[in-house]
Amino acid sequence: MNTLTHQLDLSAGTLSAIVPGDILSTTADTLRGALFDILESAPIQAAKWNILKLDLTKARMVDSVGLNLIVSIVRAVKARDGTVEVTIRSANIQRTFSFTRLDKQVNVIKVEAD
Repeated sequence: MNTLTHQLDLSAGTLSAIVPGDILSTTADTLRGALFDILESAPIQAAKWNILKLDLTKARMVDSVGLNLIVSIVRAVKARDGTVEVTIRSANIQRTFSFTRLDKQVNVIKVEAD
């Protein structure tokens, strides 16, 4: 798995994180550590942002462990009165979010495949 990247845009009040691939049981622990290191870092905690933009356009699959990770991220962001916006490309992920009703907890933006 490549490196998770993030960017803070104070003028837009957003924190963006680009997930480098699928969120599966084999990658979720590493990704969890990286995401929560970002969310819990002093500069991010002190910054005034209220939207986490989670870019999953490079992912084709999210398994149950990955869903658990996303739910924990949503809870952490909601604890600071923020919202989560997820950008996806995969129809599989869209179906998974719909089936699990996660699409009711986050704002899902579906982009077309290249």
